Amino acid sequence: MSAWGDWGPAVAAIVVAVVYLVIVVSIVRAVRRRADTTQLERTVWTVAAVLFPLGAGAVWLLLGPHPLGLRLEEPRD
Repeated sequence: MSAWGDWGPAVAAIVVAVVYLVIVVSIVRAVRRRADTTQLERTVWTVAAVLFPLGAGAVWLLLGPHPLGLRLEEPRD
């Protein structure tokens, strides 16, 4: 039996959840602070960060907010 006893899996789950939350919050904060992105781009990046935190974070860090030069423009009237 480990030093944590029956609490080992629960502690591991809590640690994973906290790491996940820290990753998501840091990506969302970085996205929301960028002045060179439109509101639509910020929304798309926020959804991507919540659903795919590691993938979205890797793309954001490696390719930036406009990967491959893609821009999301809001419709103009």
